[in-house]
Amino acid sequence: MKPQILTTAAGEELVVLARHDYDVLLARLGDEEAEDRLSAEIAMTVKAAIAEGTEILLPTWLTDRMAADGSPVRIVRERFGLSPSRMASEAGMTADDLADIEDGGRTPSPAVLDAISLAVALDPRVLRGLYHPPGEAA
Repeated sequence: MKPQILTTAAGEELVVLARHDYDVLLARLGDEEAEDRLSAEIAMTVKAAIAEGTEILLPTWLTDRMAADGSPVRIVRERFGLSPSRMASEAGMTADDLADIEDGGRTPSPAVLDAISLAVALDPRVLRGLYHPPGEAA
């Protein structure tokens, strides 16, 4: 929001800001209460998006491993104890195709991600969101 500048009868200029913008300024100056208000605002926004189904929380077992080794499909396969050949079979692809996906050489289609998710009873939004985030151009 653009700030408004008001001039008093005495000629003093007053700046009117939205509370959020004011809190951002204070937080940049190290004001902990403003930081807390901004954090609470972010938390409420995320909670609302999760409730609407536009965001999903990723399981920590997945995010922790992704930081170390990257391939969400490999992490899911290993987490649920499937061999590469079994995962490939469950997802309707060849083991070579699965290896290409796990090595980052190929991006899996949404249908493949759904098949993998179904094979391990994982919410399909988890893998879809990692490979094809909502709003990303196709």
